[in-house]
Amino acid sequence: MTTITKNNLSIFLKNYHNLHDSYITNINYDIKNSKIELYIDVAWSFDPTLRSDGTYETNKTKLLVILDNIETYSIKEIFKWDYIDNIYIKYIKFNNNEFICLADNKDDPLIYIVCHSMKYEEKD
Repeated sequence: MTTITKNNLSIFLKNYHNLHDSYITNINYDIKNSKIELYIDVAWSFDPTLRSDGTYETNKTKLLVILDNIETYSIKEIFKWDYIDNIYIKYIKFNNNEFICLADNKDDPLIYIVCHSMKYEEKD
């Protein structure tokens, strides 16, 4: 798994096109270990290829995102048609400490998680 850091966050966002048009397909809570796992069907990854018919091959993939040592979170009801337009992932100050924040959108998120660390890997 790859850990998201300040140094590679912008690369992650670029490689996965800010998770634009992607879907959260599963959320697993591990309350005892203060961990949330997100399974995301990613619509766009790396460099899309223009096909001869004028459409794009977007390089769809699946990500497992693990958020460890949760400080706070809020998850509203998410339906299969709720997609991510532009993911919000930032390092923030909260209770005089620095955390990583993930939200499916900046203004009115369905999912909002503040934690100590975030890591990811592509799944088959």
